[in-house]
Amino acid sequence: MARKPSPSRPSLPLLAAGLVVCAGLLMAPTLTRAMSGGPEPSAAPAAPSVTPVAPSVATPPPSALAAAQSAQPTAEPGTEPAASSAPASSGSFDYSQPAPASEEVDLSYFSDALFIGDSRTEGLELYSGISQAEGVSFYCYKGITVFDVMEQEPKKLIELGGSKYSIVDALSRESGKYKKVYLSLGVNELGYYDDQGFHDKFAALIDRVRETQPDAVIYLQNLAPVDPIQCAKNWPSYVSNEKVHTYNQIFRQLAEEKKVVLLDIFSALGDPDGVLDTENTVDGVHFTKAWYQTWLAYLRDHVVDPSQL
Repeated sequence: MARKPSPSRPSLPLLAAGLVVCAGLLMAPTLTRAMSGGPEPSAAPAAPSVTPVAPSVATPPPSALAAAQSAQPTAEPGTEPAASSAPASSGSFDYSQPAPASEEVDLSYFSDALFIGDSRTEGLELYSGISQAEGVSFYCYKGITVFDVMEQEPKKLIELGGSKYSIVDALSRESGKYKKVYLSLGVNELGYYDDQGFHDKFAALIDRVRETQPDAVIYLQNLAPVDPIQCAKNWPSYVSNEKVHTYNQIFRQLAEEKKVVLLDIFSALGDPDGVLDTENTVDGVHFTKAWYQTWLAYLRDHVVDPSQL
């Protein structure tokens, strides 16, 4: 009877090749993580479902920071923006300190003012009473960050004359229109890890405002505190007063570097301990109607005469 042929055995070269392939598959995830530089930065706060007294904050996509940083080079830590981007001060104003209290102005003062901000600035527009000032303008949108504003191809969120524009394009389209520009961004950026990148993007925004609105007094509003009690229920852990303090130090630095007027919203809306009282907020971050009115009251008696600058 004929013998059945023995099954062929793989040759040593084939076994060696197979081992190399398997090793490559096992190493691929490790190599991928090493080349990518680690996990992506945390996203900004997502909006809880709360009472509609104040607008909610949207979450930017996880890639927002990387896209924004690629839109404009980020300075190395410790470097300062070019000195030519800030005008020489001809007055006696101390940019290293928040604006001092002044005589209260009426609402007409804001008739040539522009407010740039996120959902809390929307709340100021809707609930404080400032919209009674004829001519006051708002470039604001819920969830927006300074990285969104200054990215290479920013979203078209501002409607002018029946068309929509990005904030930077709207500034150019309305070049020279405003005598005061109020900036209020930062709460949606609390989850980002790159403080130097935040500084540099904000510096770029200030430069763009000064370029397009050369006659305007630029008011840089620092961040109001948050309520830790409600934040623990509604927001991620990085929405904290510790992070607010970090960004407010950056704002103080920017005010002095860029020769813009710093407004101490943190002290105006916080209690003596530097906390947002639970009774003055709807979710730990946004304010009640009465507290938006308190914000406006602070703006009305903290104005600076351009001749001082």
